Formats: sequence, structure tokens, C-alpha cells
Amino acid sequence: MLNLNTKRINLKSLRITVSQALASEDASGQSSSTDVAETGTKAKVLSVSGLISFDNDEHLSQLFALAEATEEGARTIYRINNHTASALGLKQVRFSSKIEAAEQETTRQWRVSFSLTEYRSVPQKIEERQPEEIANVQGGDPDFSYANIQQNLENNFNKLRTA
Repeated sequence: MLNLNTKRINLKSLRITVSQALASEDASGQSSSTDVAETGTKAKVLSVSGLISFDNDEHLSQLFALAEATEEGARTIYRINNHTASALGLKQVRFSSKIEAAEQETTRQWRVSFSLTEYRSVPQKIEERQPEEIANVQGGDPDFSYANIQQNLENNFNKLRTA
């Protein structure tokens, strides 16, 4: 069973595969080290596939309409109801990549496949709650401004003369 908002997605032989990119970059430089720099946990992607009979062409039209729908210039975000999505804590998704319907002449049906990407993932929510880190200033005073470098030089020379 797969529902997006209140609309049931009618697919026979429904198959859902979930993937998630665990991004990292090589941190070894020119050496043979296996060090990596973790670059974040990306959103989960549900790859959905199933069959729609030629007799139910309105289901195919409905599915493509859901995929094409936009709100304020962006793809529509749907609340998802599915056992696999619930098990992984996915609450909201949007269509991504592509949607495809291939005719299966011998069985008189379409093999449909599409991808749903998690919207506002748990790692994203956690990252948004973290306070912004202040960048470290190398080599000195964070209040130093290059705009008044002449004034800073004079102040430093005056301190040296009086010492």
C-alpha cells in the first residue's frame, strides 16, 4: 500500500527500494591513506515500481498528474503513508529524478517506476537546529579591520614607544 496525501497509488506488484547516500570525500591527498572527510547524510530516496493494467489508464494519468504537480513553483510535497516509509521515519516526500511507464504488451499493462525523495530529513532538521559556528580568525584579533589599517599601525607604534 502506498498513499500520497489521501490519494492511493494503485500499483499491482508494488516494490519499494530505499537508498541513502552517505557522502564523504577522500582526505588522503597524494598518499595511500584511507582517510575520508564525512560530508553529511543525504536524504533517503524511495524507488517505487509496479504495474498498472491498460484497463486502468486513469490510474496512470493520476500518477503522472501527481508527479507533475507544483506549488509556488516547486514540486508538490506529499505526506506519505507506507509501511517501509514509516519504518524509516519518512513523513514527507516529493517526486524526483523521473517517472517512467513502459508498455508490457504481452500482459497488457504498464510497468511504472518513479522516485520519491525525502523532504526535510531528520539529519537536515538536526543541522538546522545547530547554532551557526563563528569562523576562527587566523593570526590575531577578530575585531581587526583592514579598512583602518593605518590607525591600527599608529596605535601599535604608540604602544611600543610608551613601553
